[in-house]
Amino acid sequence: MLTGREIEQYIYYQLGISPAMRGNSGPTGGANPPEPLPAISVVVCTRDRPRSLHRCLASLARLDPEACEVIVVDNASGTGETKELVSETPFRYVREDRPGLNWARNRGAGEASHDIVAYVDDDVMVDPGWLRGIARGFRSPGVDAVTGLVLPAELETRPQLLFEIYSGMGKGMEARRYRNPLMYPRGLIRGRDVVVETNMAFRRKVLEGLGGFDTALDAGAPYGGGGDLDMFQRVLVSGGIVRYEPAAIVWRRHHRDFEGLRRQLFDNGRSYGVYLMKSWKERRIGRSEIASYVVFRWAPWLVGRLGLGLVRRHRLPLQLLWAEIRGAIHSPWAYVQTYRHDRSNRKEFPL
Repeated sequence: MLTGREIEQYIYYQLGISPAMRGNSGPTGGANPPEPLPAISVVVCTRDRPRSLHRCLASLARLDPEACEVIVVDNASGTGETKELVSETPFRYVREDRPGLNWARNRGAGEASHDIVAYVDDDVMVDPGWLRGIARGFRSPGVDAVTGLVLPAELETRPQLLFEIYSGMGKGMEARRYRNPLMYPRGLIRGRDVVVETNMAFRRKVLEGLGGFDTALDAGAPYGGGGDLDMFQRVLVSGGIVRYEPAAIVWRRHHRDFEGLRRQLFDNGRSYGVYLMKSWKERRIGRSEIASYVVFRWAPWLVGRLGLGLVRRHRLPLQLLWAEIRGAIHSPWAYVQTYRHDRSNRKEFPL
């Protein structure tokens, strides 16, 4: 098994990232000093996970250069531990009582002071040079949103290795630029090639122009997930440009146990189905293209993997393959329930 440190050294080598590029102090071999960074607001959304949040905030405190602003949005936590933890840091604490990750994301953008808003989940640790990677992504002309590289903080249990086999969260070592006219409809629908939800940044005016994240989607809603896919699709369909920048690195600790991984794959199948149904309803992309994608791409992919699992020719155990299909089957009911819940939530917590 690989330790986090061994993974880290290998990835830096593959990307050609030197200690100076990562933001560490020390000699730079005569290189020119790094370019100044644009002002970036960092938003961390959290709910009742003080241990994970502590690791995340500790890594944000080691950023070099320091973040201009870090906003911790406490999304209706049941205890005061989050507030107490943030009070011991130089970061700003904001509470959002409306439950749901996208409510927290929107609140963070509304509280942000700067033109670029970068989001990280509370279960990741950022690399010291993470902000330089985000800034590099936005230097490309016309970029409206940036996603970065998510790597495993450890690969020490079989479920963690299986998640990397499944897909992991990494999108490769090559920077890429996505733009609607240059993408096939399938690419706009699929979304997973572009999105890295735990490590993403937007120009604030883009978020405001699109009305923010859909509060019916993602974690904290009854059938959470898909909010990141939905937002990136909306950016692209509106004519925006998204850049994947692998130099913006964060490290995530995957589920160490089978039950956590099984639950994650079930949620993936369910939330992806909800995302596809929302795309269908809003007609952002032709309905025939969405139907074709579901019938000829997504469904055969799910069923084909299950078939391989039945004859023990797939690297994932059958229980994990079946979990994602069960989530997908459940998604129509989940779609109805999650929007019903959002309407009720808006009545209980009026804007």
